[in-house]
Amino acid sequence: MALSPWIVAADAAGLLDFLTEVFGAQERGRSPGPDGRIGHAETVVGGASVVVMDAHDGWPAQPALLRVDVEDLEGTLSRAEAAGATIVTPRTSLPFGDDVARFTDPWGNLWWVQQHVEDVDFDTLLARMEDPATAETMAAYEGSLDEEMRRRA
Repeated sequence: MALSPWIVAADAAGLLDFLTEVFGAQERGRSPGPDGRIGHAETVVGGASVVVMDAHDGWPAQPALLRVDVEDLEGTLSRAEAAGATIVTPRTSLPFGDDVARFTDPWGNLWWVQQHVEDVDFDTLLARMEDPATAETMAAYEGSLDEEMRRRA
């Protein structure tokens, strides 16, 4: 079983280029609709198939919220910003051993990018969750998402 998100974009070709530039996506193929717009395209990001298509006349774009595990968080963020993304949540170290960040791409998709940096046993995680500094970090992390979603409303 596999989950494959679909994204309806105002510029599917541009989004596909972005995915290749930022994540090294491997495009499987695209097929044009009768009007020349992309009717269906598939690309692979981090092992997952992502389907992208252009919005038809009268259709709204349908951006997605997506998470990608990466090996180089800073490099991914740099490439994303260079390709027009806006950082929503700066790199944040979370108590369970992942560093995470969020950005929105020029098509309105919101990306969680995560890099595993350490294995954390359950007792260590519990201790970290009791630390007031962790509570501050988590509040800022969750607050940045809340701000972005309210901005979109």
